[in-house]
Amino acid sequence: MRKPLALCIIMLIVLTTAMAQRKTVVIDPDSRKMNQGNLLPAQTYFDLQIPVSDEIGIIQVEIHKGRTNNNLIEKTSWSRPINFRSNLAEIPVDIKLKSNSNYTFDLVIYAMLSDSDRVHLKDVIDQNIVNYLNAAFEANTKEITNARNVDQSLADLNLIVQKNLRDYKSLRDREFEGFSDIVKLKLKQVNNARLSNAGYNVQTNASDSLATDTQIKADYAGNLMGELQDIILSEVNNYLDMDFVKLYDKLVIRNQVTERTQTVLPLFVGYGGVYLNGNLDNLEYDSQPYAGFSIPFGRGHGAWFSRTSFVLGVFINNFKDADNNTITGPVIDRPLFAGLGFRIYDFIHFNAGVVATSIEKQNLSNIKTEQIDLKPFIGINAQFNLWLGLNKKQ
Repeated sequence: MRKPLALCIIMLIVLTTAMAQRKTVVIDPDSRKMNQGNLLPAQTYFDLQIPVSDEIGIIQVEIHKGRTNNNLIEKTSWSRPINFRSNLAEIPVDIKLKSNSNYTFDLVIYAMLSDSDRVHLKDVIDQNIVNYLNAAFEANTKEITNARNVDQSLADLNLIVQKNLRDYKSLRDREFEGFSDIVKLKLKQVNNARLSNAGYNVQTNASDSLATDTQIKADYAGNLMGELQDIILSEVNNYLDMDFVKLYDKLVIRNQVTERTQTVLPLFVGYGGVYLNGNLDNLEYDSQPYAGFSIPFGRGHGAWFSRTSFVLGVFINNFKDADNNTITGPVIDRPLFAGLGFRIYDFIHFNAGVVATSIEKQNLSNIKTEQIDLKPFIGINAQFNLWLGLNKKQ
């Protein structure tokens, strides 16, 4: 049975708009203060606002429970959008801080690289790699020696890149994954090379007929080392061709206290549909408004976890099946439901779960009995907080 949902959707939009707007907390990197020294908002989502100059590219924010930065509960960030012209970066915080509690905010701010900065970064990493190769490998009349084995050399090269990029970050949020198997194979070739075979691997012409055996071996060793260096620099420079930002500032703001609030109960009203019978070709379902309350799973670094809750509620009206039979529920003569809720935008939540329905049936003894079934449902709702007035004692 299909029912128009337009009225319900309008109701949800109006209710959501009528809710209190998200609060704003301003962080001043220069003074190392936030919210102008006032208490932070509790039991509500809020936005962080941070003044930014034209050079700022990324801001990372970690929120820790307590007075130290070792109990991470939320991690969020801001990246400069294309054609961004404002002088304020706004970062949504998708958790609700507890009432009358302490928190620590850990911020890392990165600045955009200029063209000269980007060239300098490449030159420094390239030169460090070349210096390592010159120091690690040595050619004699028999072979090219290396005090490190292939895996150790590969680890050394990866560490050189990672250390030089310690204060840098890719705008695409891509870490350097290390050198490829091609570099590893080339390192093996260099380590296993026998310079006694140089004459078979170096092309010569008539003018080189007077070249000594030592010169041929040196040329062969030089060619191998040049190829190794070219492959390594090519891979690292391909990674460095991405846009990078450089560490600009770090600040830790400790002991930020939230306001003391009343105890709240998250309530919601919404509209949902329940599957009653049939298949895709002949689907039987009904939809009705519902109300209930939610129990948040908790706060956490995982976005899905902090947005998810357990929901319980009741459909306000009974359902009707295809034969116009009334489908009610146990205990209170209304369909009851339980399931999971997921916040998709501010106060708007998506719900899914099962509905406990019942219908009276008459048996052979003409005694009416109640048959209880569990049916799947989905719905959308607007959630708000009911203030219970149970303040903590001062």
